[in-house]
Amino acid sequence: MRSALAAAPPFVALRRERITVRRHKLGERDWTLLRAFVGRLTPEDVRRRFGAPLALDDEGTLRRAFEVEAGAGEIAWLADEEAAIAGIVQRVMVSPSEAELGLIVRPDRHRAGIGEFLLRDLQQRAARQGLKTLCATVLRDNRAMLRLALKLGYVPRQESAWMVELALALEAIAAARSGDERDEPWD
Repeated sequence: MRSALAAAPPFVALRRERITVRRHKLGERDWTLLRAFVGRLTPEDVRRRFGAPLALDDEGTLRRAFEVEAGAGEIAWLADEEAAIAGIVQRVMVSPSEAELGLIVRPDRHRAGIGEFLLRDLQQRAARQGLKTLCATVLRDNRAMLRLALKLGYVPRQESAWMVELALALEAIAAARSGDERDEPWD
């Protein structure tokens, strides 16, 4: 009989040096890491992230879902202790001052703080780069993402039967950082 502790996933050190950020087309090594990551996702994880089922085992679909166009956004991921991707956050510019984000964490790493860590890191980068607003469209049944976004200060901007559009004004983050050049508030 395995104990609950033995069944728990290994701890992922939530340190900034484990984050990789790309703002340009991904290289083949990046795609290899992404293929391994999506291979560990459940269909429900994919539906909750993208709002519909996607066949991420199809190369074209995978590239449409995760490719980064220079100047149009970024993708960042946190590596685990085996250098595999544990979670991904994406940012796509929708105007010169606003970007939409998406977040997905491997199911064996849920509830480990990875999503919050990646979102806080993204928010700080966006504030430093002068963005005014981050937004996210979240399925109503994605309770974990809704709770996390509300915890971080996102507010509902628009709602429908299936989705909630959330927004975060970045001025407060930028103001809190003034005079503080550290990359991590939790150092």
